[in-house]
Amino acid sequence: MKEAVELYEAGKFEEAYKLFLKLATKERDSEAQLYLGMMYEAGEGVHCDVEQAKGWYRKSYRQHNLDAGFRLQSIEQSTNCRC
Repeated sequence: MKEAVELYEAGKFEEAYKLFLKLATKERDSEAQLYLGMMYEAGEGVHCDVEQAKGWYRKSYRQHNLDAGFRLQSIEQSTNCRC
């Protein structure tokens, strides 16, 4: 997880995405799921996709990640298109 976060913070989104995806799917890591949601919401290394972002936030929130719950609520209450 540490390596993925470092890549993300360095702006190496494509590389970070691959690591986050592996962690999120194989290990069901809620923090990786949160980062994937953020990446889809902002279009960082992937095409901007609010529905994908919501899906990753939901998965993370189901594991009690409160940051993901906040972001999910924020997207759902927003009337502005983010992409």
